[in-house]
Amino acid sequence: MKFLVLALVAVALVLGAKCVTVREDLVSERQAIDADWAQVDAALAHRAGIVPELTSTVQAVAPAAAGAINVVGDARDALSGAGSQHQKIQANARLDEALARLILQVENYPKLESSRKYGDLLEALKGAEYQIAVARRKYNEAVEHYNARIDLFPSNIVSSVTGLGKIDAYFQTPAI
Repeated sequence: MKFLVLALVAVALVLGAKCVTVREDLVSERQAIDADWAQVDAALAHRAGIVPELTSTVQAVAPAAAGAINVVGDARDALSGAGSQHQKIQANARLDEALARLILQVENYPKLESSRKYGDLLEALKGAEYQIAVARRKYNEAVEHYNARIDLFPSNIVSSVTGLGKIDAYFQTPAI
């Protein structure tokens, strides 16, 4: 009888230790996801910082592009004012579309396209967008790994007991 009690206590201790370890791992993964999100946020802020100079350069040479410039400005303001990850992801998509339209419209102004300042700003914008793409991919991969882990035993039980749920703030990636 003593052996049975000792065996049950040992099993309970092992299971308890496993649950603690699983919870610590899940918390560590969430912290890594938060760090990845900070990288995304910094890259978004960097690109948003380039936008005012880009729009003023376009405005100086192509006043007819004022409508597109206003849309870009509104999208940038939406990104700057976004609070949650979901709002930032949506505002980022809006800014992506607005910048693409502005750059397309600028193609009608060869003088602007040949401008060194405009070219430098476009290169800076491309670099910022590359940083966003890299940070976004790393963030999405970390979220996917975490969410997949939440679905597996014993993480699913530990996560439901401790309130560590799935993360649903994903960036949509364009199809290639």
